[in-house]
Amino acid sequence: MCEDRGTRVLLAMLVAGALALGGGVSLAATGEKAPEASKTPAISTVPATPGSQEGKEMKSVRGHVTAVDPAAKTLSIKPMQGKEAETIGVEVPDTAKITQGKATKTLADIKVGERVWMKYDRTGDKLEADQIHILRSGKTANQSASKNKTS
Repeated sequence: MCEDRGTRVLLAMLVAGALALGGGVSLAATGEKAPEASKTPAISTVPATPGSQEGKEMKSVRGHVTAVDPAAKTLSIKPMQGKEAETIGVEVPDTAKITQGKATKTLADIKVGERVWMKYDRTGDKLEADQIHILRSGKTANQSASKNKTS
């Protein structure tokens, strides 16, 4: 009985190793890099999806909301990368997916000072949001600033 269990454990380890090796081989075949364990940059370029429009450049950004206007369907974010990062302003169409956790949200639910992750398209001079995810944070920038003023 012990030999059977040892054999099963050995086979399970071999299968797990083969699956891990297969994943590495498939990444090598596609030319993609394996994800790194370090922090992701605040701004990154997202590879274009098959069938995407030519001239369209997809990017993602993580930062604090500096302005939101639901009536004009616009949102501005200050990236969390570097001290001299410029604010990014985007149009938010009705097709943009806005979430917080698993809940679906609207542009009106986003408040100035909240941290967000956003994927957007750049077509010429126009920036248009595709996905916006409201990130969990203990304090927003406005709360931190008011606490510093009272202290």
